[in-house]
Amino acid sequence: MRGGAGGSLVADAEALARGAAAVLEGFYGKLRRADATAKGARRDLVSEADFASQEHLLEHIPAADDVLSEEGASRSTGAARTWVIDPLDGTINFLHAMPNWCVSIGVVETGALAAAAVVAPELRQVYTAAAGKGAFCNGERVFVSKTGDIGDSILATGLAYRRNELPDHNLDNITTLGFACADLRRMGAAAIDLCYVASGRIDGFWELHLNAWDVAAGILLVREAGGRVTDFRGSDKLEGLLRGNHLVASNGLVHEQIRSRLAPLRAL
Repeated sequence: MRGGAGGSLVADAEALARGAAAVLEGFYGKLRRADATAKGARRDLVSEADFASQEHLLEHIPAADDVLSEEGASRSTGAARTWVIDPLDGTINFLHAMPNWCVSIGVVETGALAAAAVVAPELRQVYTAAAGKGAFCNGERVFVSKTGDIGDSILATGLAYRRNELPDHNLDNITTLGFACADLRRMGAAAIDLCYVASGRIDGFWELHLNAWDVAAGILLVREAGGRVTDFRGSDKLEGLLRGNHLVASNGLVHEQIRSRLAPLRAL
């Protein structure tokens, strides 16, 4: 890998994500829910495919760089560059042969997002971004939507695996925003939700109980496409957003219309 800045770094991230997606395609349609195991919560599943994709990524990420990965293979040495990877976002979709799944890679350098790549092979979509250079889908520049009224907006959200145990379960927000917006979507993969905000397919997205690997790539994509990303309280600080506890992403125009309707946080 070249591992350089800017364009070469995003090219490396894209190549890594494409390679991992090719590994996953070898499992797609062959694994089912019964082939997976629960990581803790009954609904939070991991499969042989997740680990195979992660192994491919770890084999190709430079040994000098740090890694933060969903499936527990992280390394932290204090390096200036960290690869934040989700080897398979949308595992449940994947296990049910539904196409909304992807490989997501965000690269953080000296505390700032530098590059992003999200490859969704069954959707035939590859999203990339480099800091200061815009966001792209399949090589074409993309921008957030221009919808200015929440009543005309298509929004997306998700639900935590342990929602029946958590005070901040999001079901109240779904009811409130479901009445306020034109329609709601539930993709089952936060990285794809964020890509859809970046490309103007949807106007906004919110979710709770995410992790850095769910959102790192998507945050950069939305911002480079002209959108806005904050937590529920309105902070746009990256350190807090990468904790993933609560996030709102939008075209910017409907951001406060979404955020102002969210239920007060109870335990986050």
